[in-house]
Amino acid sequence: MTQFGMDGSWLRGQHVAFTGRLATMTRTEAAALVASFGGQFTPSVHRQTAFLVVGQEGLPLTKRGGLTNKLRKARRLRATGKPIILPEHEFFERLGLGERSDEVHRLYSMAQLCRLLRVSRDRLRAWLRAGLIQPIETTLGVGFFDFQQVTSVKTLCDLTAAGVKAPQLRRSLEQLGRWLPGLQQPVAQLGIIERNGQVLIRLDEDRLAEPSGQLQLDFGEDVNGSAGILNSQGEVRGAEDWWETGCDAEEAGRLREAARAYRQALYVGGPDAKLSFNLGNVLYALGQRGQAAERFRQAVELDHDFAEAWNNLGNVLAEMDQRADALEAYAQALAVQPLYANACYNLADTFDELGRFAEARPHWQAYLRLEPTGAWADYARRRLAKANA
Repeated sequence: MTQFGMDGSWLRGQHVAFTGRLATMTRTEAAALVASFGGQFTPSVHRQTAFLVVGQEGLPLTKRGGLTNKLRKARRLRATGKPIILPEHEFFERLGLGERSDEVHRLYSMAQLCRLLRVSRDRLRAWLRAGLIQPIETTLGVGFFDFQQVTSVKTLCDLTAAGVKAPQLRRSLEQLGRWLPGLQQPVAQLGIIERNGQVLIRLDEDRLAEPSGQLQLDFGEDVNGSAGILNSQGEVRGAEDWWETGCDAEEAGRLREAARAYRQALYVGGPDAKLSFNLGNVLYALGQRGQAAERFRQAVELDHDFAEAWNNLGNVLAEMDQRADALEAYAQALAVQPLYANACYNLADTFDELGRFAEARPHWQAYLRLEPTGAWADYARRRLAKANA
C-alpha cells in the first residue's frame, strides 16, 4: 500500500486518472499538477493506474444514473489493490494543498449558486422548502450553502427528471459509498426526491412533473449500456464510454477528438439532447457554425426546455447574421429560465446591434439585477446609458 506524505513524494512515478467534474480546476490543470509532482496523468483507468481521483462538482454518475466508465473499471481492478480511489478534497490535502481543499468546501449564497449552476432561484427555493438542501450557516439573514450538497441535488433531480429510476440511482450511490465517505447525504436527498411531491411528482407510470407543473417524460431504465461499437483494440464501447471520452477530450482542448467521440455516442445510443448540445459546442469552437446550429436545434427539439441550448443557438445565429432568429432563440431561453443572465445579456446586445435601443433597455436592466459586478456589467451600464439617452 502506498504511504502518503504531505510532500507529494507518494505520487512520483504513479499513474493518476480523474473521473467526474473537478470543483477547483480543469482536467488540463489537474494533469499538469500531477506532472509537477512527478506523476503521470492517464485519461483512462488501466492496470497501471495507482489513483483515481473523483471530482466533487456533482456526483460521478453517467446520464443513465450508473457509475462512470472509469469507476466501473476501477471496481473490476480492485482485487489487485489498486487503483486507490480518492475524493478531490482528500487528493489535495494529501499533496499539502490545503487551499485547494478549502475551495472544495467553500460556502456560497443562493444568488452565487444561481449564477454558477445556471439554476433558477425558484428551483433552489423549492429544493430548500423540500429539505433537499439546507444552509450550512446563516449570516445576517443570508443562508450559505455547501456547493457539493447543491450540485449533488442538481445531479439527482436532472437524472430523475430524465427518466432514470430511483433504484438505479440508489445502487450507484451505495457503490460509491463503499469507496467515498460522506455520501449519506445524497442517499437521503434521493429518498426525499422519491417521496416528496414538491420536487418531482409522479403523475403516472410514464410521466413526472416539476413544481412548476412542467411535464417530464419517464423513458424507463437502460443502465447496462450493452449496445456499442468496436474501438481500435477490438473492445465494445457503449454510448456512455464514448460520452466520457468526448467530455475528457473537450476539457483537454482536443476538439476534433471530442467531436468524433460525441458522434460515436449518438450513433451507438441514439438521439440525446445533452450529447447534441456538447457536440454543438465543440463544432462552434471549431468554427463550424452551420453544423453547430443544427446540433443546437436537435438539442432543443429533443428537450424544448434546454435553456442553454436555446442561448447557444442564438449565439451562433447572431454570428451568422440571422439576428431575427437569434432574438427568438434568446427569448425561448428566457421563457424557460427567466433568471438566465447570459440570455438577458445576449438578447439586449442583439437588440442594441439592430438599433432597437428601447427594446434592449429592459433586458440590460434585468442582466444588471442578476450580475451587478464585473466587466460585462460595466459594459451593460454603458449600453443602458445610451439606451436611456
